Amino acid sequence: MAAAMLVAGAGPLTAGSSSQTAVGTAGLTTLKRSIVGKSERELAYGPGETRYVRDLRWGHTGGRGRPLAAFKHISDVHVVDEESPARVEFLDQCESPFSAAYRVQEAMSTQVGNSMLEQLAKIKTGPVTGARMSFLVSTGDNIDNKQLNEERLFIDLLDGEMVNPNSGGPTYDGYTKEQFAEALETSILEKAQEPFDSVGVGGPWYAVLGNHDGLVQGNAPSNEVFNSIAVGGTKPFRSLSANEDCPDNPDDGQQMLDALVAAIGTDGRPVPADPQRQFLSHTQLVEEYFNTTGVPDGHGLANAPDDPVHPGDRAGYYSFRVSKRIRGISLDTIGYNGAPDGNLDDHQFTWLEEQLKKNSRVYLEGGAKVRNEKATNKLIVIFSHHSSLTLNNPGGDPAGEPYHCFEQTDNPECAGAEGLHDLLLRFPNVIAWVNGHEHNNRVRRLPPPEGEDPALGLWEINTAAHIDWPQQSRLIEIAWKPGKTRKDPDTIFIYGTIVDHGAAPDPDEATQSLPDYLASISRVEAFYDACTRIGQADCAAGGRPKKDRNVKLVQKAPFNLGR
Repeated sequence: MAAAMLVAGAGPLTAGSSSQTAVGTAGLTTLKRSIVGKSERELAYGPGETRYVRDLRWGHTGGRGRPLAAFKHISDVHVVDEESPARVEFLDQCESPFSAAYRVQEAMSTQVGNSMLEQLAKIKTGPVTGARMSFLVSTGDNIDNKQLNEERLFIDLLDGEMVNPNSGGPTYDGYTKEQFAEALETSILEKAQEPFDSVGVGGPWYAVLGNHDGLVQGNAPSNEVFNSIAVGGTKPFRSLSANEDCPDNPDDGQQMLDALVAAIGTDGRPVPADPQRQFLSHTQLVEEYFNTTGVPDGHGLANAPDDPVHPGDRAGYYSFRVSKRIRGISLDTIGYNGAPDGNLDDHQFTWLEEQLKKNSRVYLEGGAKVRNEKATNKLIVIFSHHSSLTLNNPGGDPAGEPYHCFEQTDNPECAGAEGLHDLLLRFPNVIAWVNGHEHNNRVRRLPPPEGEDPALGLWEINTAAHIDWPQQSRLIEIAWKPGKTRKDPDTIFIYGTIVDHGAAPDPDEATQSLPDYLASISRVEAFYDACTRIGQADCAAGGRPKKDRNVKLVQKAPFNLGR
């Protein structure tokens, strides 16, 4: 990967540099100040972070550009019903994907979400271009365990409704210090169950589906036994250190269910049953997004086609208008046969190719350039939950058709179908792929093959989780700069700016609202978790190197956007 470029060959691009004066809202982002670790469980405000310029084999990095679009990106909120009987906290000491089966901070997922929405609500325009922030998109794992009550909490949270995190009965019935010595005090966990009024998005928001939205614990298809446990009145309370029952195959959902049933048999205790904990079918998951006071209707899913994989249902993928010159395409990458990583079924892949052709006047087919003057020429941004590193699930297509990974070589089962990478590189109008799942801030170059037109490349923009450190979101602005003459190609700039949620780094119940106090505790515990457990988010400030956080991404425009 190319190193971050320097402004005028001298240094990283800063918010206040002469080549880019920050617009108003920069002070609400990590351009102004960051949050850094001082000790194991102590955070503080630190200096602002610079903006790094990264180029996709183009070189025309100067200038700010004219705005095309601006929006807010959150991911992996993981709204958790941590009192649910259908959780496998006791598997937390097992290998991935169970290494995050229990988090000390998980009871505060709604409060972290509210604190983030509160901070984002203050940001009306982009800090670079000044363009109006027109919507928010959440790229999957919106909830943790595909339960109805979690889905309602997530939708109410973003709609700005009253949020009641409690489930079951009036007592607290989740894991405490009895099961894990470093758990939070029960009094704090009880406070996390108190209802509060959410700030909400305050504008349009779009939902993308992730593996935790459609699979039990993000790993297994649901069945009658799983569901009966979820809505039932017995929860396993096995000490994390005492568990010796780890599944041999972490991707085998039946082994996870067998472990849960066994733990209930030996360590189960009565808890209040709750029918709102029922697992959602694909139909119910999609249709629940229409039960909302927010906009747009269905939060993008009103545009979904019929789904051959789930006959008679809406699909979990759709396209939507980002701005006048940009089309968004949201994918459903859940591997419905199980396992946490994702794939694309053949029907969806064919639909995606049709959408790309519909919005591209020039693309490649069989290595040859195809011109389609009837197409509406749009820049295209892809949205999904899974990333290039995690779109590799060998689960197969339920209909028996070929299925698609990021690369054909990711798994033997991918070899018979074109990879998403190859498909996207055939369409120069695709400029960015925005996703989550990795719980870290990462930006990757997906360049064209050596010697090919630089416009065939794109940027992959991966944003951190709310449930894990560093609990951040990202502002994304897209702009363009005209070529020197009408015959010269234009340039695309994509600006990514990281935002911390608004709760103070140091929890103080005396000065903070209860939701913010709990959100502050959550971030401290997430930081400690990240620094002490392998496999959690990077505990470096902001997670990952700085060149993956505040960025200016430069690429050749696929067509001239006008003067």
